[in-house]
Amino acid sequence: MKIGGVAAWALVGACVVVGGAIADDYGDDSFQMPRDVVSAATAFVTYMRGAAAVDGGFANGEAVHRGLQAVSSYETGQLEEGMIAYGAIAALQDDNFVEGVDRAAGRGEARAALAERLVEDPFEATRIDGAAGAARRVEAALATQAEPLVSAGSHVKIAAYSVQHQAWSKVFVPDAQGRLAEVKSLSASRSEPTEADNEAMMARVAARGAEAADADAPAGYSAIEARALALAAEAVLGHARASDRERLSPLLTETSSAQCLRMAKLNLYQCMAVAGPQYEDIFCMGQHAMYDTAQCVSAAARGGTEIMASAAYSVRPGQGSYQPLAAHHSLRIDPN
Repeated sequence: MKIGGVAAWALVGACVVVGGAIADDYGDDSFQMPRDVVSAATAFVTYMRGAAAVDGGFANGEAVHRGLQAVSSYETGQLEEGMIAYGAIAALQDDNFVEGVDRAAGRGEARAALAERLVEDPFEATRIDGAAGAARRVEAALATQAEPLVSAGSHVKIAAYSVQHQAWSKVFVPDAQGRLAEVKSLSASRSEPTEADNEAMMARVAARGAEAADADAPAGYSAIEARALALAAEAVLGHARASDRERLSPLLTETSSAQCLRMAKLNLYQCMAVAGPQYEDIFCMGQHAMYDTAQCVSAAARGGTEIMASAAYSVRPGQGSYQPLAAHHSLRIDPN
């Protein structure tokens, strides 16, 4: 069955619709996904764009403070969930994959059986017809978010050196412990996007849906890509409603990417704990909050197996060094 595009977006209740569901099974043209999962995707995109907007043109300590607030404002679990959910929403724009899931599942109890196998083994989704094209969409979607933050982090890290000719940058942070405590607090807070935010995010994904992805077949599938494809398949099967949220939890986390994001945060905390002048906080910001986080996202999409661990480094040679710690398819919120 050819799955037609759905332009409208509706968010009501506890689960969002991702469009083009198999109408003869469910009576409408939409897929569903739990609200908090879609909100995590919105939080992921919002953070990545906001952090990438921080540049190295700091004029004073207050600008450094604001930059730290922006780049540390993500909770690692939500960012990881959002990365996977964002990939799943991108995968749902691939008609070949959507149709492949429908063919693989059949009807009746076979659909529920496939839904259970996908949770037990997300790589089951990579064996579905159309998975290669959908995976390219996942990788492209995540790379589009990661690459600007990699670049911005590199520029901010360079600014930690270039800014040192300005006297203010050599002044010690007045309340370094308070600043660190604030960063930890922001890092523990989950974002709560509005329905309008979610609608805008999904509309942007749908608008990108027709763009051509890299035509090369993937050499393999990363664990994050497999989970994104599996989550997308669950939505096609009608098994990603709000009532399925707990059952879907294994698809929303992966050991290596979770560890990578936690390490980026821990390295940020330890870097700030030994920092003194403002320019050292700039280095911590660029290296750990921005560059390291972006590399985690990039590695998750491209199948990097090594957990990022930045080398011990200090922008104050001989002092304060530290060791790093080891759619055209619409999405609807399910009201039940």
